[in-house]
Amino acid sequence: LLRSSSSTFTLLDRRYLTPSPPPPEPDHGILQNLIGWYPTFILRFSRNLLATFIYLVWSQIFMMGPTLWLSAWLWIFWKCVQLPLSVVKWILTLIITPATELARKKRTVLISGGGSVQTLHLARNFYCAGARVVVVEVEGLFGLTKFSTAVDKFYTVPKPNGDRAEEYIEALKTIVMKEKVAYFIPVCVTNTAYYDALAKPHLELLGTTVFCPGLKEVCLLDDVMELLRKCQTEGMSTPEYYPVMSKEDIYRLYDEEVLKTGRHIMFSSGPLGCRDRMKILLPNVKREFKSPHHVSMHRPWVIVKDYPGDHFITCTTVKESKVVANVTCRVEGSAGRLVPMEHKEIELWLNQLFSKLKFTRPVSGHMSFRFVECTNSGSVVPIGCRVGVSLPYICHTSVHARLVWKPCRHFTRQASAVIDTLKHPSVQAVSKLIGTVLDKREALFSYWDPLPYCAYYHIQLPFTNVQRIIQGQNNN
Repeated sequence: LLRSSSSTFTLLDRRYLTPSPPPPEPDHGILQNLIGWYPTFILRFSRNLLATFIYLVWSQIFMMGPTLWLSAWLWIFWKCVQLPLSVVKWILTLIITPATELARKKRTVLISGGGSVQTLHLARNFYCAGARVVVVEVEGLFGLTKFSTAVDKFYTVPKPNGDRAEEYIEALKTIVMKEKVAYFIPVCVTNTAYYDALAKPHLELLGTTVFCPGLKEVCLLDDVMELLRKCQTEGMSTPEYYPVMSKEDIYRLYDEEVLKTGRHIMFSSGPLGCRDRMKILLPNVKREFKSPHHVSMHRPWVIVKDYPGDHFITCTTVKESKVVANVTCRVEGSAGRLVPMEHKEIELWLNQLFSKLKFTRPVSGHMSFRFVECTNSGSVVPIGCRVGVSLPYICHTSVHARLVWKPCRHFTRQASAVIDTLKHPSVQAVSKLIGTVLDKREALFSYWDPLPYCAYYHIQLPFTNVQRIIQGQNNN
């Protein structure tokens, strides 16, 4: 009995556990299957595409989330800080500036490169000389001079890029007409002088004097190859240089072992080279050379030999093709610390250059020349020139504005010795004039204009470091 009952239960269990076969699918016919196949395919494809898109978006947000959040918080922080700083600047202006000076009608000076120390110093000098100062900076950069009490208005303009300079020029024209600008000084820090030379005739038609050379003169001074050719033609000292029109020319110099020893720098040349202002430090070994830029007859380059010895940089002010002021600094150490000094050979070379070069019209503007005093021969040779205001300008006081532009009627005349110091600076005179002004902290700080110092060291530098971290994460 036990055996039969267990067999019966086993049969029942198997009967209940055995799955029933699925019901047969109804046959809708060939026409209905063909009609329903396409919508089903579209639905399945759309579902898979949506799932893939959501996955990619989520993965990007997950990877870039910290960067986006950090950028958003930095933007919010900047908007929160900007208003109190503007209020403090307005209060300081009311406290420091006399009421008669605020009400007096002034001539307006427009200065570019509002994020640089040079522009800040220029703004302070022209403000002390009695001018109303308006500053512009390209979009996306920190406006250091915006917080200076010497600056009345601050604008941002589109950054010129390649052949597209129309928006930049139109923005300058709008500012000039709105603010009734009488004088424009391009600093040429955030963009090359090529674009300011393009804007010069447009601004001069509006009655504004532009303290910058014309386009032809900029293409001569900013072009290292053309400048060295002119100097060589006039019998002036020049370094060894090699024009290159193709990569084969560079390889040939490597094969001839010209670049095997010493330090050589390759500069972009021609009108496009002046526009882009690129340079490459060449390796001594051919296999390590990698040219990231195009080299051709339309995009020529020049290789200049950099001799061992002391290097110098100048801030030269030229008016009507005559050097009216110059500061020469020796570059020390890898950090590029600048030490003002007197160098008669460099001053003689500068005076000879502008007396011998024949321009289509008188040249006016700020220029920065680089020299090297060769250790072996002791001679001084030029390495290149850049049209614009360089950092040694911070040695100048407000008297320099009188040399550049006719001062306002109320401007107090300084002693002639100070002007002689600016024209012919020496170590003792410059030290007596500005002390340790080439230290950025000393150059930025002023008791009547303290906000730029605070903005630079407590906002701009931290923002720059964070931006470098963000860019490094994006590059990785």
